[in-house]
Amino acid sequence: MDPLVRIGFQSLCLPKFSEIHISITFSWDIEFGKNLQAYWRSFGKVRLGGPAFKSPCNRFQPGKYVKQGIVFTSRGCNFRCPWCLVPEYEGRFRTIPIQEGNIIQDNNILLANRNHLEKVFAMLRKQTAISFKGGLDIRLLKDWHIQEFRSLRIQELWLALDEWERRDRFREVCFRLIKAGFRRNQIRAYCLAGYEEEPIQACEDRLKFIYKCGALPFIQVYQDPRIRTFKILERDKDFVRKWSRPAIIKTIMRGISP
Repeated sequence: MDPLVRIGFQSLCLPKFSEIHISITFSWDIEFGKNLQAYWRSFGKVRLGGPAFKSPCNRFQPGKYVKQGIVFTSRGCNFRCPWCLVPEYEGRFRTIPIQEGNIIQDNNILLANRNHLEKVFAMLRKQTAISFKGGLDIRLLKDWHIQEFRSLRIQELWLALDEWERRDRFREVCFRLIKAGFRRNQIRAYCLAGYEEEPIQACEDRLKFIYKCGALPFIQVYQDPRIRTFKILERDKDFVRKWSRPAIIKTIMRGISP
């Protein structure tokens, strides 16, 4: 971790600095961020921002506000999925200068043109343990993308099954990735849960479907941005824990799969 990074309320052995930046990712942490701002003001100038405050994001500096290795090569998205805040917070899709890193966090990198993507792949050929954490849109994934992935030292490729109506497309994409040589541990998939007042545990069939397609699911609980607290009900905590941990997921599915 960067030696200048501080988490929460700390004041011992502070290095010299010109100002303090507090970056808040999630809306339910805004009040905590404001408390941090009030606390750190006694040590110097404080700037409060981040995704939760819709701060401008047209530039990216590796290691600043995120851990080393995470990079963004684009911002925004042109789709307007009802559960997603990216278009509202970041605007329309646009590319930004490519920086070195092995964890691609772009919200929808496959919207980029081929020229930009080829430059990203060229950068990644120098990296190891590569992860596309921001997700690969199954509507946009092409065969040439998969061929490029094969040339990289991939740790994780993340997909998403947010809409049950796209399950056939999801199954097809998983089949193509498996055929290209990728294993379940490399093919990960977010599964939206709890959207539009759907009970969280109602997504269990979707989670199992993802696994049966050859991918490893990860439950992603929807948080209404209008609510400034994030709380999973007691009855759902064990379910969310199980479907967030690969070892437990595999144990569950071994008892189901033929």
